[in-house]
Amino acid sequence: MKNTHYIASWFYRESADEASYYPQMGRKGDSVLAQSVYMQIQVPFFVTFKHYNPYCHFLFFTNMRQEDLPSFLIDMFDKIGGVEVVTLQYKCAPPKGWYHSWANQFFLYDILNYMENRMDDYDTFTVIDADCICQRSLTPFLTQVQQQGTGLYVVADEDGWSSSDLTQSEMEDIYETFYGRKPSTPLFYYGGEFISLRGDKVREVNHAYVPLWEFNLKLFEENKPKLNQEALLFSVLAEHLQIRNNYGNSYIKRIWTNPHLNNCKPEDRNLSIWHLPYEKRRGLHYLYNKLSKTNYEIADEKKFWEKASLFCGVPEITLWKQLRDLVQKSKDIFIR
Repeated sequence: MKNTHYIASWFYRESADEASYYPQMGRKGDSVLAQSVYMQIQVPFFVTFKHYNPYCHFLFFTNMRQEDLPSFLIDMFDKIGGVEVVTLQYKCAPPKGWYHSWANQFFLYDILNYMENRMDDYDTFTVIDADCICQRSLTPFLTQVQQQGTGLYVVADEDGWSSSDLTQSEMEDIYETFYGRKPSTPLFYYGGEFISLRGDKVREVNHAYVPLWEFNLKLFEENKPKLNQEALLFSVLAEHLQIRNNYGNSYIKRIWTNPHLNNCKPEDRNLSIWHLPYEKRRGLHYLYNKLSKTNYEIADEKKFWEKASLFCGVPEITLWKQLRDLVQKSKDIFIR
């Protein structure tokens, strides 16, 4: 039996009651603009990933019914084919008052729970943030995941890192308190934007998640440092399950193109995947517009990536992009 490679993205629509803050949007999750943007970036995501990986089974997870999705998204799924929409409840949602930002992120664990019931041990499941685009086949990476069990992206491995108001030292204290032993080596911070697991490893993560999440809730109740978002929790699970690696770092990078934070290098053009957090309302929006006008096709790869490079500022931000981004910013002022 041939094993399946699943690739997924997701969007959780927050209500006004549960909405939290999303720094890259400068708005809360119930904002009309924020929800529109997160829907639009699904277009360049699925078009590019599907173009270079047509043999994969694509999934879009959401708490929305398919008939309630924007018409352009339904049209795109229909045109490119092979994308399955899966509607899930948010059962892993943190309690009210949990943390000021990214309240939707624990939806990842509902997704993993769902995948456990449809994956064979040697299937692979790769969940990727929608503000990513793919420019070549992921076959070598997926083959490696199938052989090794996991493929993870290390965002920070230097001593003294911190993320989402939690320090490396605090996270290691949480690990030692819960598991009764110190980490084998200092803990890394694994990015939640790119996690790839073999079917048997999905089951291991789901099993280990439950008691750690219960402990995390206890920390919240006691007003102690806790694992504020899904990637911090996964980073602890990775050590516990001994699945730590940096295989994903050869394929993806969190590329910042912010005028005040730019880590882009010429060699980033050679990456398989660009993760572009700052480009949600900028370069990825421009790509959404372009693909909408070309029937969601990449007819000429060279020309498409010349445009993608110009739009997204990889590897350099041109004067055209600076001016275009200013125009876009002025438009956003008038949208809630």
